[in-house]
Amino acid sequence: MAVHPQSLFLALAGQHLLDETRPLSGTSIVFAMKRLGVGESAARSVLQRMAAKGFIDRHKEGRKTFYSLTDRGRRILREGQEKMYSGWQPQDWDGRWTLVRVQVPESKRALRHRISSKLSWAGFGQTDGSTWVAPGPRDVAELLGAEACEIDPIVLTGTPQPPTEDGHLVAAFDLADLAEGYAAFGRKWQAVDVPSLTPTEALVRRIELHFDWLGLTRTDPQLPVSLLPHDWPGTAQGRRFKDLDTQLGERESSVIDAFFTGDLPTL
Repeated sequence: MAVHPQSLFLALAGQHLLDETRPLSGTSIVFAMKRLGVGESAARSVLQRMAAKGFIDRHKEGRKTFYSLTDRGRRILREGQEKMYSGWQPQDWDGRWTLVRVQVPESKRALRHRISSKLSWAGFGQTDGSTWVAPGPRDVAELLGAEACEIDPIVLTGTPQPPTEDGHLVAAFDLADLAEGYAAFGRKWQAVDVPSLTPTEALVRRIELHFDWLGLTRTDPQLPVSLLPHDWPGTAQGRRFKDLDTQLGERESSVIDAFFTGDLPTL
């Protein structure tokens, strides 16, 4: 498993800190990340960076360090969890699209990257270098925030007119690559024998499951079903994710308290 330490921490935090009032032991965070391929120094470096960014708070209890989410961290993770679990897929799509035209000077590459990241996360696809589209009406001003004033975007909502068809706009999304990502997820997770795992192994595998699924949902534009290919693999894998998440959650339940205190038994 190719692991990005910060993304792995976000998956862990979304799972164990977002809906919890208890702070989480730093020892347990490092333990879990180490089991998933992140060295201790890299894991502690992530914690330091996230604390410096105001994403998490830390405090000491004796010799132990504990972490909890800040309001900012909780808000960011909540957005990710909503997409991760339920998706933003329009269920009653009325055929309208939102088009955004943005032109960012070459000299402002950092701004261009931020704008692109926000639009991609919100389910927009890029038809050319400066035009983005997404199905359904979208509040682009709220999405871009203060940065909208820096680029003065053109935003339109409506239905495509001939000769443009929905298929032309769907081409803005790399569905073939995303479908392969879902297929790879299925191949990896279809053979997991949950009852054979120890509770601690189940806890670690569940974090890995969330990490993998978050990586997919982060890039999924959640197009309406009518715009997706027949037998879209994301649907079946969404069911697989939820089923495995439940099974692993039940299996890990006996060690959750120890995970929060930092007294997790070794494998």
